[in-house]
Amino acid sequence: MMPIQFSKGRLLVAFTLMSFMVFAMFKWTNLKNIQIVYMNSGGSQDHAQTPAQTAAPVVISNPVSVGQPMPTLQVLKTLDRRQLSQIYHNYVNSVQFSCKKRVRRGNVGDGGWDVCEDPPYNIKTPCNIYSFGINNDWSFDDAVATAYGCQIHSYDPSMTKVQDHDRRPNLHFHRTGLNSSDETNKMGWRMRTFSSILKENGHSQAVIDLLKIDIDYSEWWAFPEMLKSGALKNVKQFCFEIHVKLRSHPEPDIDKYLRGLELLRDFYNAGFRIFHTNKNMDAKYKSMFGMERTGCHEIYMVHNDTRTFG
Repeated sequence: MMPIQFSKGRLLVAFTLMSFMVFAMFKWTNLKNIQIVYMNSGGSQDHAQTPAQTAAPVVISNPVSVGQPMPTLQVLKTLDRRQLSQIYHNYVNSVQFSCKKRVRRGNVGDGGWDVCEDPPYNIKTPCNIYSFGINNDWSFDDAVATAYGCQIHSYDPSMTKVQDHDRRPNLHFHRTGLNSSDETNKMGWRMRTFSSILKENGHSQAVIDLLKIDIDYSEWWAFPEMLKSGALKNVKQFCFEIHVKLRSHPEPDIDKYLRGLELLRDFYNAGFRIFHTNKNMDAKYKSMFGMERTGCHEIYMVHNDTRTFG
């Protein structure tokens, strides 16, 4: 049998057509597939049964390699509520940085927080620690004041029976809250931005060794301002609670998940990497998508640009 021969021109046309078809299929799948699953090294997933009629999921196995911690906003806006919820809950349970020496300070349960003591994040005097959200539980603030000898600034406007005072020579209480603007709110509480608070204490250019924020949903107003103002540029470690859902609230909608994902992306782009997360199961709920979830996560981050700290 005579072998079939093709001219170079025909081969080139065929190759070009095949390449175009593969590229078009790839783009359509990434933007329009039924289920996009975000997976990151060290992360965990909430598992749900995928309906039989859905297409096989596209796995975004390493989005960090292209400089982003998750799909772009353009892609996120094409996704439905189920897909966004999966990406959000996978992200807040993922780890991006390995901390070998993680130490609990304060209560073992609620009120205590973990600290990364790997160099260069280990805390040595002179040092500064800021703690927002005390609720009369001093276990964390007392513990870090003793362990590290830092100047500790503790803030909580809801402790209305307590005046500004020095609890210890190096532990200073301020009855002031963290906010997106400087004002007195409807409850008569003194509220300030993080940048204004740093300025009041003469710390606008100082290294902040540890920043802890647990302010029960008010982070949605405070965090964007902190990022926009650049007030986080000298923060070495940052731990906080993020509440995507309070007990009395309905399950997050598309807009809430998009806000949460964009906020987490902004922290990533500001140089922060997650070294530990924890689910607060006091806020657990049964998702409309079938799995048990929680509306509150503790997130622990370090700033990856250590040049900032000398």
